[in-house]
Amino acid sequence: MRLIVLSGFVSYIIGGIPVGFIIAKVVRKVDIRKLGSKSIGATNFSYIIGRAYGVFTFFLDTAKPIVAMFIAHFLHYPEWSIPLLGACAVIGNLWSIFLKLKGGSGLSVTGGYFIWVMPRAVPLVFLIAFIVALLMKWNLPVAGLSLYIVEPIIAVKVYHYPLCNFNNALSGPVCFYKVNPLDVYPSG
Repeated sequence: MRLIVLSGFVSYIIGGIPVGFIIAKVVRKVDIRKLGSKSIGATNFSYIIGRAYGVFTFFLDTAKPIVAMFIAHFLHYPEWSIPLLGACAVIGNLWSIFLKLKGGSGLSVTGGYFIWVMPRAVPLVFLIAFIVALLMKWNLPVAGLSLYIVEPIIAVKVYHYPLCNFNNALSGPVCFYKVNPLDVYPSG
C-alpha cells in the first residue's frame, strides 16, 4: 500500500510537469501563461507558439497518465490502483507543484487517461469531439469539453464500462471550471 501511495505522488509529479510552459520558455523565451488565453495547454500553445509545437505539447500532455498507468501495470500493481494513478497524473496537470498549484485545463491529459482506461470507446468519443469542433468552427475548448459529456454516455451505453470513473469524477467538473468555452482564439 505504501508503494501505491508513493506511486500516486510520482504520478502527480509526472502529470505536473508543465510541458507547454517549458517548451515556450525554450523555443520562444516567453511565459505562455501571460499570452492568449493564459493557459499552458496545447490549444493556446498552438495559437501563440505554433501548430507543430502545439501538437507536440498535446502528445506529451496526453502521454502523462499513460506513462503513470503503464508503469503501474508493468510493476503488476493491483488493477484498482492503475486508474487511480492515472487520475493522480491528471490532478498533477491541473494543479502543478512546479507552477505554484496552477496548471493546465486537463483536456489533453484526460484524453490520455481515456486511451488507457477505455481504449475501445476512444475512437467514437474523439470522432464526436471532432464533429463538435467542426460545428463550432474549431472552438477547441468547446470540443474538448464535449468529451466530458459524451465519454460517460458512450462508455456506459455502447461499451458497457462501469460509470464509476476517477477521471470523470475528479477532472470533468474542474475542467468545466477551468476552461472558458467562450474564449475567442484567432483563426488560422
